[in-house]
Parts: sequence; C-alpha cells; structure tokens
Amino acid sequence: MKKYLLLFFVFMSCSKYQVVSEVRVNMYHLHNPKTKDAEVVVTKDTLVVGEFYRLKQINIIDLSDDDK
Repeated sequence: MKKYLLLFFVFMSCSKYQVVSEVRVNMYHLHNPKTKDAEVVVTKDTLVVGEFYRLKQINIIDLSDDDK
C-alpha cells in the first residue's frame, strides 16, 4: 500500500510548475524543476513569483492562430 501511495504522490507532484517571473502583465514564465520543462503562459489569474501551480489550475488564455 505504501508503494502505491508513494507512486501517487510522485505522479501528482510532477506536473507542478514554479513561477519564475512575470514577463509582462498577466504573462508568466513557469519552470518545472523535475522535468526541466519551461512554459510561458498568459492568464487572467494573478500568480505569485516563487509559488508552485499545476497547469490545470491556471486559466490559460489560448493565443494560437489555429482557426485562421
């Protein structure tokens, strides 16, 4: 049972990104220290530099031009 609980925590903690900086108003540079991934997101949410968030928690604004 302990192994399953440990695997659950490892799986859930992998998707956390730390806010490195606010690039512009409502644009944030995020970094995942475990996977070394980086993301730049635009959101209406106010994120705190240094705090960890899951990408699913953040209301990310999609700026892609896929519909053109």
